[in-house]
Amino acid sequence: MNYAQVLNELETLVNDTFTLWEHNRVGFQWRHYTWNHTMRVRAMGMELGKREGGDVKLLEVAGTLHDITKRYDGVILTDDNGQRILDHNGFWLNETLTPAGQNIVTELYNKHDLHGKVHHESGAVITENILEMYDFESDFVEAATAVVLAHLKPMNLTAEDFKLLYNRVENQILYDADTMDPNVGYTAFFRNIHIHSYFALQRGNFDLEDYVRNLPRWINSKQEFVDKLLTESSREVAQARQDRNQHLFLQMVDELDDMEINRKYGLLGIIEYFVSVTEDPHFLNQLDHLQNEWLPLRQQWLAEEEQDASARDRAQAAIDRVDDFLTLLTRESNGEI
Repeated sequence: MNYAQVLNELETLVNDTFTLWEHNRVGFQWRHYTWNHTMRVRAMGMELGKREGGDVKLLEVAGTLHDITKRYDGVILTDDNGQRILDHNGFWLNETLTPAGQNIVTELYNKHDLHGKVHHESGAVITENILEMYDFESDFVEAATAVVLAHLKPMNLTAEDFKLLYNRVENQILYDADTMDPNVGYTAFFRNIHIHSYFALQRGNFDLEDYVRNLPRWINSKQEFVDKLLTESSREVAQARQDRNQHLFLQMVDELDDMEINRKYGLLGIIEYFVSVTEDPHFLNQLDHLQNEWLPLRQQWLAEEEQDASARDRAQAAIDRVDDFLTLLTRESNGEI
């Protein structure tokens, strides 16, 4: 088996599957988010696998496939009292969204009657069936299926059930990586901006200063995710990400005292760029734009514009903060930190 070719085929299948739905946003997800999230979780999972002595190849395959049925998830179902409906494991149940197109994933989804299943369960079934089409060892297919199934953790697991579900470190790692990406660090900050600004604009307007000053409430609410991760390496990485977010807030709140400079050159300008593209933001495309167009343009402005020494120094300091932010965001998305 040519593993590189198989992995490429799996990536193509997942990405193509995500495009089969015509809808864009549902809740806190949007069309391009799921693919970007998948690649970041896979990268983080592989890095954690190296640190924890896990099977990196297993994490690469399972990470690629773990959200393959996520786009079936529609709005969260509620009862007559407006309370979210939970299954026996405490997972929110979603309306099932029907794709406009069809492929092998949708065929398997229908064949195995996976409608109404939470996406880690349906995804595990799809993973098993897809991997059986290739020359993977049966033990590898079984393990990858178990890793995908474990990427969401049921509430109130008994010690015995926890041991059964998370008996392999890879099962723990993918859960940790999937939990970390949307909740802690700069990748989570990116997601938070696009969630907050989208709904703020739906209501009428986005208030930049109000958003920045209220960031501690969001950051602090995520500490419980850090503390409950399953591996020591994950907790270390997540705490470092959490600390970076705290530092980022301090930088941003300081920038509010020099709004004109920092909306043009600084982190406040990064927020406003993100807010300008809220409907269907593409993480990788936006990161590329910031690194290769937005930041170089500001460096050019600074070189060409006539400003007093103080203004130039403040603008350069703002550019340096942005450069550092983009470097760290890139490293997070690559699973390095």
